[in-house]
Order: sequence, then C-alpha cells, then structure tokens
Amino acid sequence: MSRLITIPTKIVTYGAIDEELNDLNEEKAAYDTVVEKHLINQLTSDSKQEILTTIGAENFKMKYPHTLVLFDDAMSVFKNKQLSLFKKLFKNIQPRITYFLCLQDIVGLDASIKANVDTIYFFGGFNRQKFNLFYYQSSIPFDKDKVWEQYVQLIK
Repeated sequence: MSRLITIPTKIVTYGAIDEELNDLNEEKAAYDTVVEKHLINQLTSDSKQEILTTIGAENFKMKYPHTLVLFDDAMSVFKNKQLSLFKKLFKNIQPRITYFLCLQDIVGLDASIKANVDTIYFFGGFNRQKFNLFYYQSSIPFDKDKVWEQYVQLIK
C-alpha cells in the first residue's frame, strides 16, 4: 500500500517541534500567497524548493495543502500550560493542520483539555474505569454503553 500512497514524512524531536511548526506555518502562508497571486514564475528556484520541501508538496498545483501532525506519547505537551507548543495547539488558528495526539494514559490529562476532545481512538488496554473517566470528561456525542460494547468487541 505504501507504494500506492506516498505521504511526505518528517520526524522531529519534541525539542525542535516548536520551531518546525513556526516554519511550517510561515511556508504555508508563503505557499498560499504564491498560489493566490500567481507568483510562481517570480520565485527563485531556491525559494520554490524551500516552500515545497517544508510543506511536503511537489509543485504549486494544490490550492490548499493540508498537513497532518502526529505527536507520539504526547502527555509531555500537556504537562506545562505555559509552553508555547501547548498554547499553539489550543489557539486553533493553524492553517489546515490536523493534530493527532497519541496518549498512553489519559488519567494525568487536565479535565479542561479533555473537554476539547471530540474524536478518540481507543486501542486495547483500557479498562472500564479508565474508559468511563475519559468518556465523561470529553465531548463524545455517542452513548457511552454502546461505545464500550463496541470497544470490548474490537479488542477480543
């Protein structure tokens, strides 16, 4: 399947993510300006390459490229609300960026953050108590017992 769908991937440490997201936002803004104002022919080859490489595009044909950002073991992002990365994630002005925050355990996650969650992917290992704890503090619009039933069936 990986030969059929190629997605440009960049692996970044948590120490470098803030700067990477700043660069990504900056280059996406530049990309938008180039496309909207038809400036492709006015760019140097280095400028073109920098924009395209940063956002993971091959050319300027896509009007609004979307970016997926995956945080593995993301609990450290939520430990300090003063971190600029934390603030950036909750400012919600990211240009066409979807964040996936992978958490090994949701118990230490602040209730105010859980209230902003509208999509959850549960993997094996959650007991009923942890499931209930997270479910009641999130914004999931489905019946709790039905979701639990489906979850139990999936992990069998």
